[in-house]
Amino acid sequence: MNEQVIHDYLKQNGLNEYAIAGLMGNLFAESGLNPKNLQNSYEDILNMNDNAYVSAVDNGTYKNFAKDKAGFGLCQWTFITRKQALLNFAIESGRSIGDLQMQLD
Repeated sequence: MNEQVIHDYLKQNGLNEYAIAGLMGNLFAESGLNPKNLQNSYEDILNMNDNAYVSAVDNGTYKNFAKDKAGFGLCQWTFITRKQALLNFAIESGRSIGDLQMQLD
């Protein structure tokens, strides 16, 4: 399901099939194409699975999203400014940090 959504989004934004294949291969290696993917090694450290992490960030009970250094999402964002920008964009657009379309945008 996510595969087709990602492919179509990239195609609609001008990428050719070779570029799409390269990018999707990288995203698959990073996250398995799962926009809610919390870096596996941080699940134990934070005592949260993918869904619990997304829920805690979305509802504001977890406030260390940008600074925790845990890879997250399709691209496994880790760097503080990139995670903060992702969080800001999610909030501004009224969507979850784990929303596939928001991450693609």
